[in-house]
Order: sequence, then C-alpha cells, then structure tokens
Amino acid sequence: MKGTNKSIRIQGKLISKPSSNSKPCVFLSHKKEDKQACKVIGKYLTSAGIDIFLDEYDKQLQNAVASGNARLIVSRIKEAIDYSTHMLVVISLKTYQSQWVPFEMGYGHSELIDDSKSDGLILNLSLLTLKDIVNHKLPEFMKIAHKIEGIKGLNKYICSLIRQPEQTLISKNLISSHSDIVHPLNNVLDWQL
Repeated sequence: MKGTNKSIRIQGKLISKPSSNSKPCVFLSHKKEDKQACKVIGKYLTSAGIDIFLDEYDKQLQNAVASGNARLIVSRIKEAIDYSTHMLVVISLKTYQSQWVPFEMGYGHSELIDDSKSDGLILNLSLLTLKDIVNHKLPEFMKIAHKIEGIKGLNKYICSLIRQPEQTLISKNLISSHSDIVHPLNNVLDWQL
C-alpha cells in the first residue's frame, strides 16, 4: 500500500503520537533550496509504502512562513515531528547555512530517540547525503544521527523501516535496485553508495 504525505492529512490539530507499532512516518528535514530533491526522495518513500511529512504541503505552516509568524512556524514543525516516527535529514552543501535544520534535528533528537534502545539512532534519526556532500565532513551536531549515503543506503533504510528484505521490496516494485540504469533517484543520490 502506498504511503501518504501526512502534512496534507494533518491540517489543524494533529492526532495523538504514533505508537511503536504504527506505520512509519518520516519527517523530511531539509534546506528550502533542496526542496526538489526532497520531493523526489519523498515520492520514493511513499512509493515504498512509507508515510512522510514534507513541509511544502502543510498549508498552515506555509501561511505562517509567509506571514513571518515564528511561533506558529515552530509550533507546526514540533507537531509534525511529534506525529512522525522517524526523521530523515536531507543534507547538501546548502544545509550548512540553514537556521531550521539544526532546530529540527535538536527537537527531533529529543522527541524521537529513546536512549534505552540500542537501535534508536539508526531507526529514528538519520541523515541522507545528497550527491554534492558525499565526501564532505559533517558538522559536529549532525554526528548524533545515523548517516545514510546513496541509493543503496536509502534502500537499506527503507527495508529496516518496513521490515522486509530488499529483494522482496524490489520484486513488489516498491523500490528499485540501486544498480538500475534508470533509477528515480539518480539525479539526487549517488547510486554507487
């Protein structure tokens, strides 16, 4: 079953936090200049059956941004992270100048990671590096998250969220093999990683 963009469904008040057995919902944190890459990644995740939260589709958040209402911006971001089960921070060279990504990561870390679980970092808070950042050093604050590189790494992440082997997901056409010549993520992620 295809995933949905939860930002469309959660206009107004959000429902309660998801339980540990809820369908995964991934909050996509990114610098606004990376929006197009994030939309492609979001489409790939929803095609695999994973729900996402992508800010562009949250009308209340967009209205808050347009009016410069900082309190409402923060409130909407926090609600979306609270509603999500995971956070995927999309990293490019532009991310280093972001004011919001560090806030989202910090809040996400405090809300999504259960320090008593050994797999908390891997499953709940992860970084996905775009093509332009693969060999660059990450800032210290980003080292609290699990780093995912390339299409192969993203496929492995998806398999861990859905709890199915990669070959099963490929055979069901939910994801594409990282080695496919024509891959929907070729323009944003490195296929070799």
